[in-house]
Amino acid sequence: MPQLVKGGKYVFGWTTINNNLRIRVPDEAFDEYKLYKTNKLIIISGSKPSGGFSINSPDSIFHSEFSNSILSALGYIREMDKFNSNKLEVVKLGVRLITWTDLDIDKYFILSDTFLDKMDLNVGQRLLVIRGSGLGPALITKGIIFNEALKHEDIIEFS
Repeated sequence: MPQLVKGGKYVFGWTTINNNLRIRVPDEAFDEYKLYKTNKLIIISGSKPSGGFSINSPDSIFHSEFSNSILSALGYIREMDKFNSNKLEVVKLGVRLITWTDLDIDKYFILSDTFLDKMDLNVGQRLLVIRGSGLGPALITKGIIFNEALKHEDIIEFS
């Protein structure tokens, strides 16, 4: 996992939004954030400067300061590990968009056309996967880190 500039964020690799809206989670990100412990992801839109979104396990959200608002908005029932909202239903929470989806054993998850449209994302678009908050990796689409990564041909590609 390279660090592109001194003091900068760690980069897990590039991933692409495939034709079937599937996205591959890089192996190191999958392991570091213990995504092998879940088959569900909570997706939260990112910041304006970096764009994109973060992927988070319900358990990591549960232990965060934002747990009540995020989990309530999605209707998450921890004891049953289920959501009352529909899979891929996009919910607005303040300035963020949130949704949930399944994570398969091959480290892929799917987004909806609705989420892509609202986030101004496209099929075939490359996303840079970086170490995000302690909750989950960020998949970014622009900004300083993204532009620096474009200069590095040695970054691993996942698709």
